[in-house]
Amino acid sequence: MFNQPISKTVRAFACVFLSIVLFTGFSTATELPEKPYGGAIDIVFVVDISGSTGGILSAVRSKFWEIQNEVSRLDPEPEYRIGIVCMGRPSFKKENNYVQIISDLTDDIDAAAYPFFQIKDVTAPGNYFMGHALDVAVNDISWSEDPNAIKLMYLVGNGKPSAGPGFRKPVEDAKEKGIIINSLYFLTYSNPSEQAEWKSIAENTGGEFFLIGLKEPAIVIEKPYDGAMLREANHMINTTYVYYGQGGLERYEMQAELDEEAELQGENQVEARTFFKATQLYQGKNHSWDLIDLSNMGLGTAAKENRKFMDEVYHEMPMNEFVQRISEIGFERKEYITIIKMLSTQREQFLKEKREKMKNYRFGKTFFGVVNRTISETAERYGYTLTY
Repeated sequence: MFNQPISKTVRAFACVFLSIVLFTGFSTATELPEKPYGGAIDIVFVVDISGSTGGILSAVRSKFWEIQNEVSRLDPEPEYRIGIVCMGRPSFKKENNYVQIISDLTDDIDAAAYPFFQIKDVTAPGNYFMGHALDVAVNDISWSEDPNAIKLMYLVGNGKPSAGPGFRKPVEDAKEKGIIINSLYFLTYSNPSEQAEWKSIAENTGGEFFLIGLKEPAIVIEKPYDGAMLREANHMINTTYVYYGQGGLERYEMQAELDEEAELQGENQVEARTFFKATQLYQGKNHSWDLIDLSNMGLGTAAKENRKFMDEVYHEMPMNEFVQRISEIGFERKEYITIIKMLSTQREQFLKEKREKMKNYRFGKTFFGVVNRTISETAERYGYTLTY
């Protein structure tokens, strides 16, 4: 599984590209300078997936990787975590008030994404009270205790917030914790009194209120890069993950399943996920199960006792060969990251040139547009800048 030969096409390109980089004096993937880190950014999505909101789950998931790429553009690199809470599905059970934490806040984006993408996109009638969902999202999620952290919540869906226990107490709790709630009311039907309550939730926490439609505007983004090379580099970078530990294989398979899910959603999602996998918000975050990330963090290859959980090709390998092979695989990964970053640079330059044309898509009145705009505007108030 892990001793697959490196793609000759990609490897040859990597050698040529690295030679050019070295000749022109730029830093390579093997000698990247230390990057400054910004403050903490915690973002939690609270998504209504009850029967009245058919289509919202698909709309949110279709932009998941693009949102991660937008966050990765912030400068300096943030200490970024994401969390997800869903509400209104019968399988979440009455005793939980039909609310479930899909992922607590984490910097392991795949760990947050995987259970979210496993939820079936079906219209299932389910009751919930907004007060319960907000209470869970505000008080049961591990928000940063840093008083200077950016804490953003996106309340996505529709329904009457004042039903049941009501929303005022958790909104007050959010204010005390410095959590800004942005309310995204999806117009699957129109109810002005509900909308007024959603608006008050946002206004009382310093957030904004938006009326959102399910349909995203159709946009064709020209590709100034080699899409086939990008997809091959993504395939090859996956061969450089060396799982270890009792849960390692499960996490390795999770990564592959998220790639497959992106394939099902289309080329744009595949490429958005691939670009994100080469960013510093993804690389290095898999050290709990990937031996390469573990060793790159300077924690060594301390997995001798876990060898039984690894791919069988490593079981009887002498330790010196094992350490050498891990080093080689680590270098291979840097080569593939270099290629993806090169293609990403081509894309970013193109997007900068098309900035005005892209403005409505990136910052318009759609789910992706308002999330992207509010993240960037909030981050800029805290001293971050956008690279495009």
